[in-house]
Amino acid sequence: MLLILAGVALAILTGQGNIIGNAENAVGKYNNSVAYEQQLLNEIEKYFQNYLERGNEDNQPTPPDPVESPKVNEDGLATENTTIKPDSNSDVQITIPAGFAPAILATGTTQSLPGEDGSVASIMPADQWNSITVEAINKGIVIVDNPITYDGGNQTGTTPDFNEYVWIPIPDFEEDFRRTAWYGPYYTESYQVGKHPITDEATSSSYWEEINTTEYTDMKSSIKKFKGFYIGRYEASNNGNNIPQSKYNQHPWNKISQISAIEVSKNIDIENAHLMYGIEYDMTLNWLLENAEIASETNEKNKNMEIDDVQINSASWGNFKNSVGDAANGCGVLRNTGSNEAWKANNIYDFAGNESEWTQEKYSTGTIRVGRGGSYYYNGETVPAVYRSINVASYTGDVVRI
Repeated sequence: MLLILAGVALAILTGQGNIIGNAENAVGKYNNSVAYEQQLLNEIEKYFQNYLERGNEDNQPTPPDPVESPKVNEDGLATENTTIKPDSNSDVQITIPAGFAPAILATGTTQSLPGEDGSVASIMPADQWNSITVEAINKGIVIVDNPITYDGGNQTGTTPDFNEYVWIPIPDFEEDFRRTAWYGPYYTESYQVGKHPITDEATSSSYWEEINTTEYTDMKSSIKKFKGFYIGRYEASNNGNNIPQSKYNQHPWNKISQISAIEVSKNIDIENAHLMYGIEYDMTLNWLLENAEIASETNEKNKNMEIDDVQINSASWGNFKNSVGDAANGCGVLRNTGSNEAWKANNIYDFAGNESEWTQEKYSTGTIRVGRGGSYYYNGETVPAVYRSINVASYTGDVVRI
């Protein structure tokens, strides 16, 4: 009897439809299912990886990650420093400082060409800041430090309640942070203001600028970190309290000594604000040469800025005694800031002519200092945009540019 029962049990366990066979079959099916699921997961992972690397099936670029709008206050001004980098393949960028916002100009864009109305129309909404392009940055982005109002809110007024500055991009610090030993039309290439190699900071410190001061080293570090710096859109004017401002339709702050210009520039409540250094002036000229359009010598059209326009004759884009074309309108007399749209390059007014501008550049180990850019009193070929005028630091003659 025991043998019979054992045989029945064994048949149940090992025969067709038996427990062991069913269990083995179930285990096999489960293992196959797990393998199939893993294969699907691998294929899904591979699909998404291909999507991220090459784009979707329609060969469209991979969509960028969502970008948060910059943080702004109720007036639309940045509450923190905000860096905009439009293209990951380019080092061109712009940093909007806390308390400022990019401006939309009367053209409806961030750019106004010579002859076009360059007045500020509105603050750019924060959700549009990340749409700023490399091209727009290279053409000069204007920022403002207050909501867009005139004369205490009177939009028909003539005195803005906001300052305007233009960003100078310096994407490659090692390449672009450089002074240029510009020589004027009456000098040969061997003429070097300062008489020292411009690339040797160790020796040029006695003749060019006080490069070992905290202000200079802070300026240099800031440009290297943020890949650029701001310049006053206009020649500076006095706000009535001995604080330089960069505002439209103001009398330029002239008849001021270089010593005083340095001191009053420190009254501006902006980090690292200072009277422009010679190297900053030269970097601005270098940038304009690569990117700017200026008024031509005739009334027909604009033209790309060329070396001769800054070094030989600047009469087509500045206020000189003999300005030509559109630039001749109102020339030959010291004018308020932003008086003529033809006296503009990359949104910066009066960089050539109107009045020469003090810099912190030294001419010698003594007290001789350098002004730049020429003035309304002379011809455009006599004192072009590159021109270096020299006077003792106490001379009251040039204007301020910050």
